[in-house]
Amino acid sequence: MASFARAISSTFDHSSEHLCSFISCFKPMIEKSSQGRKLLIDGWGVADPNGNGLCSLAELENFVKVKLESGYPKNSKLGSTNGLELWAYFRPCYIRAFNDAKDYKKDDGTIIEGTNGSTADDFVSKAEFRLFCGYLCIYAAMYDGFSRIDGFGAGKEGDDRRIDMSEWIAGYRKISDLGFVALANVVDDTTALEAWKLMDINGGGFVLFDEWCTYLKAAEVNQGSSIGALLAVEE
Repeated sequence: MASFARAISSTFDHSSEHLCSFISCFKPMIEKSSQGRKLLIDGWGVADPNGNGLCSLAELENFVKVKLESGYPKNSKLGSTNGLELWAYFRPCYIRAFNDAKDYKKDDGTIIEGTNGSTADDFVSKAEFRLFCGYLCIYAAMYDGFSRIDGFGAGKEGDDRRIDMSEWIAGYRKISDLGFVALANVVDDTTALEAWKLMDINGGGFVLFDEWCTYLKAAEVNQGSSIGALLAVEE
């Protein structure tokens, strides 16, 4: 995972303002440096306030919220970006980062005392926390692309958390420079329609965010890209 921060920087260097703001809060935590380790330790202290060495999705969502509000306070002079708004905008991607990160460390199946049958695989451990922060950046990029197409990029009013074919054909050019290999070869309506068939897994006429992530992730892993190597770690 030594190349985590470098892979994210090189892949998402043409990101939207929202995505750049989000990534800037978490990328420093995954850098292999003394400062990166310090930020990671400090972040874990926020994520694991009871010190049991394991974090639930709710605890990590709160960590993300605290980190973003600290980086972009509501009344700061850092431009129009607001930490709470960023947290809400990217929230659909947190569960994806959580699910991938918690599967990294091998689980022996031992039931954790005081839980309703939960094992270590139901939580993100301290050893998986850096991976979670990196996955936050990757899945945030996936969500940013998805949301720019959803509702024809019109914003919340036209968004319904799913993409139909007309939205995809109208919007694929907006995200061609996002950095994912699956999007690099979508250069015209013909290749866009070919990509649609791969995305719309069940043929339902809509692509949900999970299907979108599955499509992008599979292409990265199959291509052997730097992002794909990171996403394959938990497989």
